[in-house]
Amino acid sequence: MPQKLQQGSVQKVKVPLFGAYSNRNSDPDKDQRFINVFPESRKVDQLDQMRVYLKKRPGVDIQKTYSFTEGETPVDYKEARGLAYFNGYVYSVWGNELWVDEDPEDPGIDPILKASLTTDTRKVGFVFGNSATIGDYLFFTDGVSAFVIESDYTVNEIIGAGSPPTPHLASPTFLDGYIFLAVGSDIYNCDLDDPYTWDVSNFISSESFPDPIRALARQNNQIVAFNSISIEFFYDASNASGSPLNKNDSAVIQIGCFAPSCIFQGERYCFFVGQSETGGRSVWMIDGFQPKKISDEFIERIIDQETGADPVTLLSTIVGYGFRSMGHFFFLINLLDSNRTLLYDIEEKLWHEWTTTMSYGILTEEVDTFESNFCYNYAASGPSSNIYFQSAYSPCISFLSPTVNDDAFYFLYPIPHVTYYPINMLIRTNKYDMDTINRKRLHSLRLVSDYEIMYGTTDLRISYTDDDYKSFSTSRQMELNKDFPILYQLGSFRRRAFQLDCTTDYTIRFEALELVYTEDNS
Repeated sequence: MPQKLQQGSVQKVKVPLFGAYSNRNSDPDKDQRFINVFPESRKVDQLDQMRVYLKKRPGVDIQKTYSFTEGETPVDYKEARGLAYFNGYVYSVWGNELWVDEDPEDPGIDPILKASLTTDTRKVGFVFGNSATIGDYLFFTDGVSAFVIESDYTVNEIIGAGSPPTPHLASPTFLDGYIFLAVGSDIYNCDLDDPYTWDVSNFISSESFPDPIRALARQNNQIVAFNSISIEFFYDASNASGSPLNKNDSAVIQIGCFAPSCIFQGERYCFFVGQSETGGRSVWMIDGFQPKKISDEFIERIIDQETGADPVTLLSTIVGYGFRSMGHFFFLINLLDSNRTLLYDIEEKLWHEWTTTMSYGILTEEVDTFESNFCYNYAASGPSSNIYFQSAYSPCISFLSPTVNDDAFYFLYPIPHVTYYPINMLIRTNKYDMDTINRKRLHSLRLVSDYEIMYGTTDLRISYTDDDYKSFSTSRQMELNKDFPILYQLGSFRRRAFQLDCTTDYTIRFEALELVYTEDNS
């Protein structure tokens, strides 16, 4: 804040548009919130200052569409259950079907139905493997059926004697020539370099605490057992018989996994939504073998409203994954009950949200639009650093692109077609009182931003609330094709929060609001 001047004199203050979440509860309509804009900071060396911008998120376009049938009857949609990119092909599971897209870059080549699974709901787990005998392969399972896709693109179900123990958790993990699967508190492994052969005597138990395994993952060169109230690590000890693993007793963590479908391992980190016997949920990052909490009380108030996973079926209402885009590393958490999507920017160490605009009727012809959570529950890295998404509401695979400024959605009726929706950005600030509850009269408001608007449309609306977010003023339009757009005659207030709603066809980056006001005596 600038140095205070005498009351009644004109004062000027520059208010940053971004900060940490500070919500009093899980109510999405109160307190600071940032949707479809992510933070980007830089240091201004000449001024020795740090500036934080809010940049519009990248858009989503359609990569490939799918057509389903039940016998001879066309089916609108099947549940999206998992996605992987292997050896140039995209593999996705819809309902009880595995589909393969042999040329993701060519929209004229249709995906092919490749195999049938035993189940038709819940997450399917994929993991890449390597064998001295069969080379690179992709292993996947729905918890009952298990398959190996070899580098020659053959898809082979593992059946008969020597199959993996069933049922198991659909979170396969690979280490040093072995595929690992969890059943109860036990971790089973295939024979070395042979994902087709399993011996029921080859297992090790996770038993430091009396809690079952909820998911497996890998961190660096160790297998991680995420249990309900604890986490254990196992390393390859090259044992001659039984499991090749030994327990790393010094690395046990007394935090468990709340959402088994929301575990992401990438680069040097492993992210998960945790819980413990002390209650509550929080978001954690394992760096090496040390846990670090990356959520604060404000984010945890939102996550605590989610039901999470059924302890029997492990059917989770929280799913998540990680990806890099536009120079940022994001961990995304989809809260399906709350209809909200939280993202943690790992380098910036700040949270924000993404949404998707879609229409009522989902696969039917558009009727009216509404805001949903970011409607992609599974992601996979594709060629040229592309990120593929499997849509939760439409039979299509999409991709994230910094050069796309809208979100594409695929509809089947009245004829198959793609509709592009603008990305709706929302910035809502905390309440500002300029360090006094005296009444202030706001003479002008300038927006400090960068924008790339030449042609196309931009709609920026600014409103404010003086009654603790109970009601907002009629929004006022701001023209962004001017240098430092400005609004005048903004009334008086004691404490005021601002809200910016913006849709644009172009890239935009917000920095601050510059307020000119006078302060009264009371």
